[in-house]
Amino acid sequence: MKKLFWVSIGIAALAAFFASSHPDGLEKTAEQLGFLAKGAAWRSLMAGYSVPFISNQMFSTAFAGVAGILIIFCGCVGITRLMRKE
Repeated sequence: MKKLFWVSIGIAALAAFFASSHPDGLEKTAEQLGFLAKGAAWRSLMAGYSVPFISNQMFSTAFAGVAGILIIFCGCVGITRLMRKE
């Protein structure tokens, strides 16, 4: 389990340096059909896979990826512990 966790962190951090700056398929379609702005009303903490307090885009994306892995990992561990107690 620990090895999988660290491999996931490594992949999230390293993959950010190969990420494309072009929009993904869903974002491109929303842009073409003209409803991209309607979906942007809700703001998220790491919008665009970046964090506002890191100015370097690659490091910002890497930080967002690692933070996402940590959030998912903590959620899974928490749910597993709750299910075990019952």
